[in-house]
Amino acid sequence: MKVRSITKNKGKPVIGLSPSDSLDKAVNLMMEHRIGSLVVTDYDGHLVGILSERDLLNILHQKHAMWSPVTVADAMTPEPYVCEPDNTLEEVMNIMVDNNIRHLPVVYKAKLEGMLSITDIVEELLKKAKFENKLLKNYIQNWPDAEHE
Repeated sequence: MKVRSITKNKGKPVIGLSPSDSLDKAVNLMMEHRIGSLVVTDYDGHLVGILSERDLLNILHQKHAMWSPVTVADAMTPEPYVCEPDNTLEEVMNIMVDNNIRHLPVVYKAKLEGMLSITDIVEELLKKAKFENKLLKNYIQNWPDAEHE
């Protein structure tokens, strides 16, 4: 599968802004569209950058005096979606996709066991695909020759 087939079928427009837009506008767009990054384009529509949640955290860290009175309780998501250690990869992917989230705490008997990220999922799927690809290649290479039967 090529990237073209994924982007063609996404159905959602790419949300972006210009370099001169305010960070307030950027945060409002991210919250409104429930996304974690925005493309930054010039007036001709050429990509000049990307603004991610991590970029926002970095600038907040640099300018911490403006937001230091805010507590974690003010900003956190209470009662987040979670998964259990015995959930399948497919179940976890469905939770993440259906709820547009990239991090999922792993809880067992009300105790935090770990944290699962979208990167963890992608790495696992890539490993699985590489393994299956290797098995198929070995199988094809060892295919019995029709002339020798």
